[in-house]
Amino acid sequence: MPVERMTALKLKIADITNGEWVRKEGLEPSYVVTPSGEHVSRARILGTVVAKFVADDENFATATIDDGTDTIRAKTFKTLKPLDSVDIGDIVDVIGKVREYAGEIYIIPETVAKITDPNFELLRELELLKKSKTLPVQNKEKEIDKTDVKKELLKLLEKHSEGITYAEILEKMKLPEETLEPVINEVLAEGICYEPVPGKLKKI
Repeated sequence: MPVERMTALKLKIADITNGEWVRKEGLEPSYVVTPSGEHVSRARILGTVVAKFVADDENFATATIDDGTDTIRAKTFKTLKPLDSVDIGDIVDVIGKVREYAGEIYIIPETVAKITDPNFELLRELELLKKSKTLPVQNKEKEIDKTDVKKELLKLLEKHSEGITYAEILEKMKLPEETLEPVINEVLAEGICYEPVPGKLKKI
């Protein structure tokens, strides 16, 4: 019996990168659970190519895509297609499979289309705005594991090697201050991080 092809959901990049990865076994596809509760195995994103890498043997390539909410990498293995035709600065509409490795959620692109019509970008914004109004708000009152919060905080600090303000941490982690404050105090006490200036945290 053939495996049903999953629909590619139109999403903001932050919906994917801020989601929780769920690994499945066998033929059942793994997926990311977005903050709004959607299960995503295939995604469709629109953003600007801000970085590109091609291996010398051309068996591996990546393109970093930024849509203003976050960045995500599209990766190809054993081929440059469909990233061979894109350059830094291009606005692209990407459809692909969502994957995870070593804590990084990324996309294996199936199609990459360059976008030159600004109306296309506006239409996508309107589609995502309309969609956000219809999605249920997830109940976040469940108990939050302090260890998981610490892992996510350290991952965020590694991503922002120049340091990140407390306000930005609260915004990006989407957790209450009373949950984050003891974890921040813990990493400071352990000497994992320090404050280069008051109100800013940086990993050592």
